[in-house]
Amino acid sequence: MSNFAAPPGSPMQNKALAERSILIVEDDVILSTDLAFLLTEAGCKAVIPTTSNPAALSAMVHYIVDAAILDVNIQNEWVFPVAQALDAAGIPFLFLTAYALDSIPAEYRARPFIQKPHHPQDLVYAVAELIEAKHPPEAANDEITSNKAG
Repeated sequence: MSNFAAPPGSPMQNKALAERSILIVEDDVILSTDLAFLLTEAGCKAVIPTTSNPAALSAMVHYIVDAAILDVNIQNEWVFPVAQALDAAGIPFLFLTAYALDSIPAEYRARPFIQKPHHPQDLVYAVAELIEAKHPPEAANDEITSNKAG
């Protein structure tokens, strides 16, 4: 892994990810490290990699999480208790897995789903879309509102 840092405004940077914290639930340490590097380069303030359901649930208690990336099977356990906790907390998440979509319970099948192996930039865009859907860009309607006052 290199120490390359993408300059601000480079194609690696994603405005929606700036200053955001992302939880990664992935038991493949190499993939988890790659994801953390990718998201940091894209502008995330913090990336919290976890390799088990208990570690992920603990991280949710101890850290502010803006979005999450979940593998479906973590250390031979389904990740759905974490998905349920994220859902209850209103934290958006997506699945990044080698499993088929039909391995996901029906209540989570509408969530974004990325099949492994994945294209890194597609994952960055998908995470950015999760955050933008939860936190729309500010000032989207400000011009209309401020023009009415004048």
